[in-house]
Amino acid sequence: MTMEWRREANVIAERFRKNEIPGFLAKEFLAKDNEFVVVERGGEIYRERGPGKFAISGFVGDLTDLLLVDKSEKTFESEVKNVWLADENKIDIKFVIKFRIFHSDHFSKNLMGERKKFSLQDVWDETLSKVIYKSSLPELQKKSANEFLKEDFRENVREDIESYMKKTFKEWGLILSSLSIDFKVPEGIEAEKTEAEGSEELRKEKTGVKEPRGVEEYGTSGITKEEELSELEKERAEKEVEMELGKKQTQKDMEEALEAMELKDIKDKEKMLEEMERKDLEETGGKDRLKEKLEELKRAKEITEKKFYKKELSEEAFQWMMEDFEKKIIEIETKLKGKES
Repeated sequence: MTMEWRREANVIAERFRKNEIPGFLAKEFLAKDNEFVVVERGGEIYRERGPGKFAISGFVGDLTDLLLVDKSEKTFESEVKNVWLADENKIDIKFVIKFRIFHSDHFSKNLMGERKKFSLQDVWDETLSKVIYKSSLPELQKKSANEFLKEDFRENVREDIESYMKKTFKEWGLILSSLSIDFKVPEGIEAEKTEAEGSEELRKEKTGVKEPRGVEEYGTSGITKEEELSELEKERAEKEVEMELGKKQTQKDMEEALEAMELKDIKDKEKMLEEMERKDLEETGGKDRLKEKLEELKRAKEITEKKFYKKELSEEAFQWMMEDFEKKIIEIETKLKGKES
C-alpha cells in the first residue's frame, strides 16, 4: 500500500512513527512536488527522499521516525499591536514573512524538536519569541513615534530586523526569502523638525519674538495663567499614569505570550511521549515500559517543582502541570497493579 501525506493546509512538517506507516517488508511513499520524506534513526537523519514514488525497507537499521516536510515557499502575515515607545506613544507593527525549509536536519533538531506536527503558526510563535520579543522590540521601545515617519529610519530598522531574522532562520534550517514590515504610527504625530526649523524657533526664543496669539491666550476666556498651568500639569500627570499602566500591560502581555509558548511546547512534548508510550505498550506488553514511564513522570514532576520554587513558572501553570502529573502517575500505578495481580 502506497502512502501519501494528507496534511492540513497550514502544516509544513509532520512526524510519523515507524509502526504508523503501512507495510511490513517495505514502506512505500508517494511524495508530491516540494514534499520530502526524511528517515530518522536514533534522532539523526539517515536518508532523505522526494519528490516521487519510492520504497524504504522496514528493516532499515534502527529506523524510528519518518518526518515529512513541505519545502515550498510559504507566506504568513501577523501583527504586533500596542508597542509602547519612549515618547509615551504606541505603534502597531505588521509583518509579512516569506520563507522555505532548506535544511531538514537543522529544522528537525533546532525548530520542530519532538513535536508531532509543525505549522505556520508555530513558525510565527517561535519568531515572535526568539526574534521579535527577544531582540527587536526592546530596541524599538527606546525610540520616539515621529522617528518612524522617516523613510530612512524605517528602512534601517527593517534591515536590522531582517539581518537578525535571517541568522536565526538559518539556524532553524529555514531560508528567509523576503520580509516586509509596516509601522502604523498614531494620527497626529508630526515628523521631527529639520535643523533649520529648530534653529528658527531657537532664534525667536532668544530674541523674544513671539507668534501672534489668539483671543483666549490674552485671558478674555476668564482662565488665569495659574489655572491654565494647573490644568496642563493635571493632563501631564494623567498621561504619565496612562503610559506607565500601558507599559506594564505590554510587559505582562509579552511575558504571558512567552509563557504560553513554553507551555504549548511542553504540552506538545507530552503528547509525543504519550503516543510513543501507547505504541510501545502495544508492541511489548509494556510492564517494564510502564515502570520506566512512571520514573520519568516522577523526575519531571520534581523538575517542575524546582522551576516553580525558582519562580520560573507561574502558580497557575504549576498547579495545572501538577494535576496532570498526578493523574498520569495514578493511571500508570493502577495499570502496574493490574499486571502484577
